[in-house]
Amino acid sequence: MRLIHRLFAISILFITACSPASDTIHETRFMMGTLIEFTIHDAGQEQALSAIEAAGSEIQRIENLFTIYGEGSNPVRLFNQSPPGIMQKLPTEVATLLETALEVEKRSGHAFSPTLGALNRLWGFSQAEAPALPPSDEKISTLSKASLACLQHGSEGSFSRNSPLCELDFGAIAKGYAIERGMETLQSHGINHAIINAGGDIKVIGTHGDRPWKIGIRHPRNSGEVITTIEAAGEISIVTSGDYERYFNHQGRRYHHILDPQSGMPASKAQSATIISSSATLADAWSTALFVMGREGLPLIGKMGMNAILVDDNGDIHYSKKCRIPLAALTLGSYAPYIRYEN
Repeated sequence: MRLIHRLFAISILFITACSPASDTIHETRFMMGTLIEFTIHDAGQEQALSAIEAAGSEIQRIENLFTIYGEGSNPVRLFNQSPPGIMQKLPTEVATLLETALEVEKRSGHAFSPTLGALNRLWGFSQAEAPALPPSDEKISTLSKASLACLQHGSEGSFSRNSPLCELDFGAIAKGYAIERGMETLQSHGINHAIINAGGDIKVIGTHGDRPWKIGIRHPRNSGEVITTIEAAGEISIVTSGDYERYFNHQGRRYHHILDPQSGMPASKAQSATIISSSATLADAWSTALFVMGREGLPLIGKMGMNAILVDDNGDIHYSKKCRIPLAALTLGSYAPYIRYEN
C-alpha cells in the first residue's frame, strides 16, 4: 500500500508580529505548482492589490517562460528538443539564469544541476499522476550519466546539448528567481514592507510595523512544529528544500523529489536545508545543493557569505552560524537587512 504526499503547505511558516489587521493585506494564488502568498504591510488597499496583481502576473510570466511541463511551447522546451551538438541561442533572461545555475553546479561539485529534465520526468514527481514505484536502476543510471555536465556553452547566450537525454529543468532555481522578480515588481509599485511566500521560498522587504517579520522554519517530520524562528528585516530571502514536499513510501523507504545529480536517486543526507541570503535566486539553488551535500556543505555556504540551517538524515539540526548577521550593504528606508535566530 503506497502513500504519496504532495504538500503545497508552506515549508516556512511565517509568523507575523502583532499589529492591526487593517495594516496588513494578504492575497494567495496558486502558481508554479504551489500556493504563493503575498503579504503587504503599511500600504493602502488599492495600491497593495494593484501591486499584487502585477507581481502575480510577473511570476506567472516566469513560470510560462521556464516550465517544461504542461502544454504549449517556450524557449526551454524548444532547447530540449533541439538536435544535439548544434548551438542554440537562448533569450537573454533564460541564458542568464542558466549561467547562474551552472555556476552553482560547478561550485557545489555537481550537487546541483539544471540539466535533470529527463531524470525528473522519469521519476514523475511533477507529473499530474503521482508516482507509485521507483524507476528501474538501469533507467536511472542511463539518465543520470547522460544528464551530468552535458551542456556546451558557446558565445552570447548560446548552448548545445551533448545528448538527446540532456534536458534543461529550472525547477530548483526558477521559483526563487520568480519571487525575486515578484518582489521587484511590488517595489516598483511603491511597496516597502512585504513578504512573498512561495511554499518554502520566502522574500522579505522592510518590517511588519515597528518589528521585524518573524519566520518559523518548519520541522521536517513533526507537522505544525518549527525548529527555530528567524527575525528578518530589510531585504532578505529564506528558502527551504525538504523531503516532505513531494514523496512516496515504498518498502519502508522514502522516495522524494530532490535528486542527487550524480546518482540519479533521491538525496539521502538531509531532511531539510534552509538558506538565508540577500538573493532568492541563489538561496533557492543552494538550498537544493546543500540538501544533497548534507552537513559537509555547511562550510561552503559560510564561505560564500550565506547562512544555513540543516536537518540531517538523523534529524539533528546544524547551523552555519547562530547570531545576528548583517547580510549585505542594502538598505530599505531606515532598515538595514539583518536576521536573528531564536530557539
